Amino acid sequence: MFKLFGSGKNYSIGVDFGTSAIKIVELSFKNQKTYLENYGWVDLGLASASSVMKPIAMEAKSSYDKKLQKYLQKLIKSMRLKSRGAYISLPGSSGLVILINFPAMSDEELEEAVKFEAKKYIPNSLDEVAIDWEIVGEKESFEKQGEISSNENSEKIGSIAKEKEILLVAAPKKEVIRCGNIVKDSGLNVKNVELEIFSLVRATTGNDSGCFLIVDIGSQMTNIVLVERGVIKVNRNIEGGGNEVTRSIAESLNISKQRAEELKKENKDLLNSREMSLVIPVLDMIANESLRIVNAYRAKRGENSRIDSVILSGGSSKLKGIEQYFSQKIGIQTRTGNPWSKVICDEKIDPFVEKMGTSFSVALGLAFRGIEEIKNKK
Repeated sequence: MFKLFGSGKNYSIGVDFGTSAIKIVELSFKNQKTYLENYGWVDLGLASASSVMKPIAMEAKSSYDKKLQKYLQKLIKSMRLKSRGAYISLPGSSGLVILINFPAMSDEELEEAVKFEAKKYIPNSLDEVAIDWEIVGEKESFEKQGEISSNENSEKIGSIAKEKEILLVAAPKKEVIRCGNIVKDSGLNVKNVELEIFSLVRATTGNDSGCFLIVDIGSQMTNIVLVERGVIKVNRNIEGGGNEVTRSIAESLNISKQRAEELKKENKDLLNSREMSLVIPVLDMIANESLRIVNAYRAKRGENSRIDSVILSGGSSKLKGIEQYFSQKIGIQTRTGNPWSKVICDEKIDPFVEKMGTSFSVALGLAFRGIEEIKNKK
């Protein structure tokens, strides 16, 4: 999305700056197949993670960036990466993703029209924002101009108007440069920076032509993304995630947060069983917002419009019974995503890959972007 600099041949590195951890995945492309070469993560700790989500003084932010760079350098050193070209992400809440329809016009006119329209959605000066856009669809609509009536029937007269559907993406330049510099100063070459929702979509749905609602429950934020034929139609960011799930379990069962975190990973249904059916407010909030998005989509496209499935991602997607919970709340079959399905892994680490589940979705989605570019060059 935001092109910077870098190099690399048949390897691709994805660096995910999450709110609670930095995750790195290194993939390779050999014999028309994608292989997992390396993966690693470092826990940032709750204190530092919380500061990412709140406005902080410049001195504190500078200190946090140095700490982030230190963690990243240690992780890179311990992983002994085979390549240097890295794809990195910005949190979805840092940017803007929106669909806008424009009448048919020349490319030059369209570029000016997009910039003019962007001013309506971006509070900052456009000089402070990195903007990217692409045409993701074209459609025709009938513009009624009148009606001819007779005793037996009537005929509408009008013309066919053509429209172009534009996906507009924007992010603060200072954040793009900031994250790029942290990675660059840690010894990697930044090949591309994109909002994490694009990495998430790439990892969970790929080139699938269906319509999906992705619910990515992070530690502090949840992304809800409606994807139709690979194009992001709706994107919502909700403050609240896995940390609040843990807190609710701890308070409901009167146990420590550490024990509650362990329960989340055990094979025990805390949401749907008769013996123990906990009410977890943050999950209710996420499910209700997901249902609102679904209902709005159906109202616009018609009741027969089909959403193939809800796809869960993020650390809390491992919670036993969460698929059934969302299926009942939203009324759509729900499954947990499998971002590792497109990657060949050494069978010795299969248990670790299964344990990691969707927590590496963004890092994998970033690395997949590099693999796509490698394929296009061959």
